[in-house]
Amino acid sequence: MNKVLLFAFISAMLIACSESGTDNNSSVTGDVQAILAGLDPTVDPESTTYRSLDNRALDLEVFAGKKIFVNFWATWCAPCIEEIPSINRAADMLAAEDYVFLFASDEDIDTISLFLDERGFDGNFIKLNPFFAAYGISAVPSTILVDESGEIVQSWLGAYEWDSPEMIAEIRDASNP
Repeated sequence: MNKVLLFAFISAMLIACSESGTDNNSSVTGDVQAILAGLDPTVDPESTTYRSLDNRALDLEVFAGKKIFVNFWATWCAPCIEEIPSINRAADMLAAEDYVFLFASDEDIDTISLFLDERGFDGNFIKLNPFFAAYGISAVPSTILVDESGEIVQSWLGAYEWDSPEMIAEIRDASNP
């Protein structure tokens, strides 16, 4: 995967967070959870960009050949919280098309885990290391779509109804040129 492109893009992103909120549940893909559960515990998580919520190193290379949808969010961001259920529904709708949906936060793992437990959210939640600011992200939510070759093919700023027919079509169109 071309990590330089991914990090260059993230570094250039500046986005805004509007106010709204909700709390809902949705399902999660079993394959991704199996990958996250099977990460190598001997790799120092501090040396990697992404970590699972059990603090194991995560290299996005494990998703090679898949389309990766990464939503950058925070527990304090109302629009981020509002869009989580629609992202999970979109993940369910696109599950048969080799998409992997990830939620990346730069907050402390305990904060993320407590929030998820309290809200009852499901999904593929990961920790971004170091903080968003290191990549130039000054506000959330934001989302990127990476194609099977590791290239960023689309970015979105702000919150969306990801499971709407328009957004599903936009995701498909961006990843299938």
